[in-house]
Amino acid sequence: MKPQYQISFSGGRTSAYMTKLLLDNWSDKYEFIVTFANTALEHPKTLEFVHNCDVHFGFNTVWLEAVVHDGRVASTHKVVDYISAARNGEPFEEVIKKYGIPNMAFPYCTRELKINPMNSYLRSLGFDYRTIPTAIGIREDEKRRVSKTAEAKNIEYPLIDVWPTDKSDILDWWSEQAFDLGIDEFEGNCQGCFKKSIKKQFMQIERDAGIFDFHRRMEQQYRSHGPQVGDRVFFRKNIDTIGLFKLYEENKDAPTRLSRVDEDGGCSESCEVYETTIE
Repeated sequence: MKPQYQISFSGGRTSAYMTKLLLDNWSDKYEFIVTFANTALEHPKTLEFVHNCDVHFGFNTVWLEAVVHDGRVASTHKVVDYISAARNGEPFEEVIKKYGIPNMAFPYCTRELKINPMNSYLRSLGFDYRTIPTAIGIREDEKRRVSKTAEAKNIEYPLIDVWPTDKSDILDWWSEQAFDLGIDEFEGNCQGCFKKSIKKQFMQIERDAGIFDFHRRMEQQYRSHGPQVGDRVFFRKNIDTIGLFKLYEENKDAPTRLSRVDEDGGCSESCEVYETTIE
């Protein structure tokens, strides 16, 4: 019997490339479990992309969503699919009700919406995540994102250690495929992610301001939820959604000034589990 090996498919181009590479080259020695954890704030094209990878490449992805519990109990999982996957932030809101609004100081959302549901799914199969390797789609040119606890958590980076790959390799490969993700990098898979720079948030406002309706509503309803003293908001520099739009209005007619507002990156095309956060 072949040993189990989990592939964490984030829904991004790099992650999909890695998944196909592993399935094509290592299926003779591993039984792969491909998991995709849906936060319900994924870009609609991300869900379509994951579905297309299943249809065209046979990933057989297991679609997971968080199930939140009262008390000191981590989120577990439920299995969904392309049709039934939540698309309006439902599991994200349940997590916010319990833990409060996530931000750079309280970045728990990946843990509760991705890592814990994935671990819960493995337990439901009778496996311990600590004894099964998990492949993460981080490239050779992204080594700064590698988790400092990778070895202890049995995390592997095939696109660094086995098939060194950079961004141009990924884009070249996808340019030859029948389909692609179809979103710009500044948008990211998780819409309105607080890790994005203010500059990227402004770009998102210009592209589709409605994405932030969820964030505005969460701040209205759950600003005081969580273990902290006082209110909590989503965005960098302790800015709430209303403040973000106000800042955008103040700067949008001055392109030079707008381009200098909070130049830091912090969010790429996808948010990988167990990565080191870049601020």
